[in-house]
Amino acid sequence: MKDQEEKKLREDDLKLKEEKLRLEFLEKQRIRQEKQALKEEEQNERRLEKQRVQQDLQRNNEEKQKLKDLEIQKEKDEIHRLQEEEHKLKYEEKKLNEAEQKIKEIEAQRLRENEIQILREEEELREKQETFRLKEQEEITELRELKLKKHLHRQKEEELKLKEEDQKLKDLEEQKVEKARIAEENRIKEEDKRIKEWERKFDRDQIKKEEELIKKFNDEKIINEDEKIKNGNEKIIGEE
Repeated sequence: MKDQEEKKLREDDLKLKEEKLRLEFLEKQRIRQEKQALKEEEQNERRLEKQRVQQDLQRNNEEKQKLKDLEIQKEKDEIHRLQEEEHKLKYEEKKLNEAEQKIKEIEAQRLRENEIQILREEEELREKQETFRLKEQEEITELRELKLKKHLHRQKEEELKLKEEDQKLKDLEEQKVEKARIAEENRIKEEDKRIKEWERKFDRDQIKKEEELIKKFNDEKIINEDEKIKNGNEKIIGEE
């Protein structure tokens, strides 16, 4: 009986030790899991922080690139505007000089023709008018050729500039380059359209002024002829 009690006590003591070991194992396992969870949480926080830093850096780079693109576009627009103004001023100055030269030629022609006899005046006037018309036609042809050459030269320079800019901006995305190229081509077309429209308007005004000067010259010539004929008739009547 006593042996059974001792045996039972040993078994109970063994069970207590096993339970203690099991509890200790569970406690160690819980501590390990908590440490692992803390470590994973720290890793996640570091990873998230790294992502936030990378995102902030990427946003800053994108903002810098946008500002750079805006500044480049602004400089290009200013250059094109100055070129357009310079072209207009040169064209206007050239036209004014041509008009002044034509006025001087007309005045000199009128003074010379007043010294010629009435019978030869009409014939010479017709010849000079024909010469003037041919000369004017030649000048118009030369002017058109010159404008065409200038246009081709300017277009070539602009294409070279665009190629250089494309080379400098080759690290940009293909979509941005394509949009920039299309926008530049449209701007050039609009610029050429505005310049051509301005030139056509200026040419029309200039032609109108020249026609008015020629008409004035012809009116003065007719008046002078009438006065000479009248004076000649009065002289004949006086002699009679």
